[in-house]
Amino acid sequence: MKKHIYTVFAFAVFAASALASPVTDLQVKVPFAFKAGGSVLPAGTYTVTELNSGYLLIRGEKGGVFVPRSSVLLDTDESGKTSVNFNRAGDKYVLQSVRSEK
Repeated sequence: MKKHIYTVFAFAVFAASALASPVTDLQVKVPFAFKAGGSVLPAGTYTVTELNSGYLLIRGEKGGVFVPRSSVLLDTDESGKTSVNFNRAGDKYVLQSVRSEK
């Protein structure tokens, strides 16, 4: 039981320190369920925050997930629009990149 409490506490400390230093905040609307990191997120509107800690925080109405920055491409789009790209395998989608407006 103590190990579980320490794990929850460590995650809370990590989350608090990561949230203290956001670099970029983007709003994206995704019309289907998708996988980001190790989690499957339902369709919805999400805020993608790039953190100085090397992670992205992807949060929506039903929760959020931390994703290593190295696993998702985050850059600017030449067209000036925010866009989200996915890899598709059958009816499954995996987040590949988030491109922000210039």
